[in-house]
Amino acid sequence: MVQIRKASEKDLPRLVEIFRVSRQELLPFLPILHTREQDFAHLKDLWGRGEIFVGILADQIAGFLVQIDHWIAHLYVHPTAIERGVGKALLDHAKGRAVKLELWCFEDNMRARAFYEAQGFECVRKTDGDNEEGLPDRLYRWHRARY
Repeated sequence: MVQIRKASEKDLPRLVEIFRVSRQELLPFLPILHTREQDFAHLKDLWGRGEIFVGILADQIAGFLVQIDHWIAHLYVHPTAIERGVGKALLDHAKGRAVKLELWCFEDNMRARAFYEAQGFECVRKTDGDNEEGLPDRLYRWHRARY
């Protein structure tokens, strides 16, 4: 069972670890553009602009989600916790607090694209690489169903 809680600043080293190892192992097509210290500074900067939630599995942080208003800025799960419900639990938590969510996903990240589409997100725009990495990506959007 995945537990969700708001991250604390003491969690930042683990978040940086998850961020880096996930990108290296699950997204090998991504160039490594930043040092560990720069990634730490990036996540710390996001702290002041939004909210960070962690997914805990077996008493360890296994993933995290950064939400800034209706944007999912980051959703990363440690490779050892993939397909164990961490990403879904984090996304469900965000969906429970929002009417609309948007996020960017790299075109070549087929696993994430399938995951987001299975969670009700729709691709609303594609780019040829209008991002720091210079790689094609997709803008996804989710709306709460209206009854």
